[in-house]
Amino acid sequence: MEIQGRTALGIKILVALMAPAILYWQDLILVANEALNSDIATHILAIPFLLTYIIYRIRKTVATSASQQLTSSTLNRSLPIKEITGTLMCVLAYLIKWFGSYTFQPLEIHVASLPLFVAGIVLIVFNTQTLRALLFPIAFLIFLIPPPLELAQSTGSALANFSSQAAYNLLKMFGLPVTLSTTYGSPVIFLTTPAGTDIPFAIDIACSGLYSLIGFTVFAIFTAYISRGSLQKKLSILAMGLPLIYSLNILRITSIVSIGYYSGPNLALNIFHFLGGWTLILVGTLILLTVTEKVFKIKIFGTTPETCPHSNESKDDVFCMDCGKILKTPEANLSKTDALKLTIILAITISLLFIEVPVFALTEGSAEVFIQKPTGEQTTTKILPEIEDYQARFTYRDLEFEKISGQNASLIFQYSPENQSKPIIWVGLEIAPTKGNLHSWEVCLITWPQTQGGEVTATQLDLRDIHLFDNPPITARYFAYYEKGSNVTQVILYWYTQSIFKTEPGYQQKWVMISVIEYTHNPQEYRAVEDELLPIAVAIVNHWQPITTWSWVALTIAENGPILITMTGMLLLGPIAYYLYLERNKRRGAQRAYAHISDAEDRQILDSVKTLKKDLATVSKIASKYREISGREIDIERIHMKIIEAEEAGLIERKIININDEPYLTWKSNL
Repeated sequence: MEIQGRTALGIKILVALMAPAILYWQDLILVANEALNSDIATHILAIPFLLTYIIYRIRKTVATSASQQLTSSTLNRSLPIKEITGTLMCVLAYLIKWFGSYTFQPLEIHVASLPLFVAGIVLIVFNTQTLRALLFPIAFLIFLIPPPLELAQSTGSALANFSSQAAYNLLKMFGLPVTLSTTYGSPVIFLTTPAGTDIPFAIDIACSGLYSLIGFTVFAIFTAYISRGSLQKKLSILAMGLPLIYSLNILRITSIVSIGYYSGPNLALNIFHFLGGWTLILVGTLILLTVTEKVFKIKIFGTTPETCPHSNESKDDVFCMDCGKILKTPEANLSKTDALKLTIILAITISLLFIEVPVFALTEGSAEVFIQKPTGEQTTTKILPEIEDYQARFTYRDLEFEKISGQNASLIFQYSPENQSKPIIWVGLEIAPTKGNLHSWEVCLITWPQTQGGEVTATQLDLRDIHLFDNPPITARYFAYYEKGSNVTQVILYWYTQSIFKTEPGYQQKWVMISVIEYTHNPQEYRAVEDELLPIAVAIVNHWQPITTWSWVALTIAENGPILITMTGMLLLGPIAYYLYLERNKRRGAQRAYAHISDAEDRQILDSVKTLKKDLATVSKIASKYREISGREIDIERIHMKIIEAEEAGLIERKIININDEPYLTWKSNL
């Protein structure tokens, strides 16, 4: 017995949501943590609400497309092409996700595979028209990826330079006594108050406008999509929005420095916090919406007035034959085949949970390593393993760096060799609530100075990823550099993990970056240093005792990720090529069938559909075009019947399109 109506559609939607939610729940939790605790990822908090509103706006089109039944011409296909294609897309996405856990940046790779997986599930559960209707919200999931710290640092530095220079020029134009320093570090605008005091205003990444620019980009793309206008006007919204938000940030810096001159630094600091990233985004969005409606005459919210009386309704499909609007969503049905597909999806999803791999290796760590207080904590070397011929000791805690970076703890340890001929090994331990608070060595030493316009004092010798541990896979980054004018070379091996720590609120899971460091006076010896660092790094990983290990299946798949991803991608080309082959045969078959049509009326109706390829080919417009071509009148019910016959013969096919968030039925010629 088939299930029909809203129940059938609801079951399909539920399965389509459950599959990615079950398989990506670890990633979504980590992304939510980054969004709640890291300034650079706060825009992610808005993504679920924006996606919900987008899907609400297009719900009728999605429901109509999802309930659309296959025509007889497509039922004759020997292979379930969309199911095979969707399955391969899901497999490819999951292989990418699996391989991501084997790399240095697993979270970013995991989330990047999510849109591909969702697209595959939609294709399996529903059809190509539903995928087309949901293409934008699926692609919108890409904004869930936390911005890579390296890219954010370099982009933010460049924006900080430009913002400070623009604000400085504006302040000079207004006659304020300011100077701009662009030496190594963040640009600083020095303001001389009437009392003769110099007040520095540092333009770091937080002031560069990067955070508000990322958030506003999300809102601008969202606004452009939901706006009701031509594609050119929507692109104009984006072209105007990005310079707008950046101009607002420059105006913010200028205003804050001006307030500091006339009212003192305390009020300026309060205004700075008030005019934060979200305030800029709100103001910029309101301006963009106003300009969009007033200048571009694009309507964002509200419904479009009906211009068609819908007097000609189809008795079968309940759509208006004048304008093509679908007035009633067709009932979905859950056939035995659909039920089997959904059961298989759930079975595979649940079975994958037994070989699911963590995003990052979770370790037991040492809960007593720190208690979250600025002073008075008892730091212990138990967090580090005992290594033969070395004596471990705690060196210092960098409180200033903790304050700047937002870390819970930044600790430095030292392995002193008993043999004085051996070098000292340093171990840095950084603990933070989010990964965004953990600095990247190569960004701080190379990328950041380059974008600041100052002299780069560090010369990179080597930068690559090294597989550190087999099960669970832990990948470290190997970075070697030397300071110009110095013969000291620093070699660093660092990696990320997560662990449980004892804090004042209780035991909490934290992000950890562990750096194993050695100095050498010969730049040519940095490759030899690698062999000295690796055993100590491996000993630390073993000492931290990873809580979970991977199954041999997961480990084999991850190790051979590039090969499997390439093979699956090549397999995916198969059904796509077969689909194109069938489409070509369908057009050729339509041409042959058309050539054998002797009835002039049938040929002229097909010619009418073909002529309307650039317009909305509704039944009424096809009838009007037919009268124009033939010079004869025709009953609209008769032409509708002829269209259905032509569709069943594969000469034309129906297509659901979205116009102002409403589903419309149009016809497309296969000739």
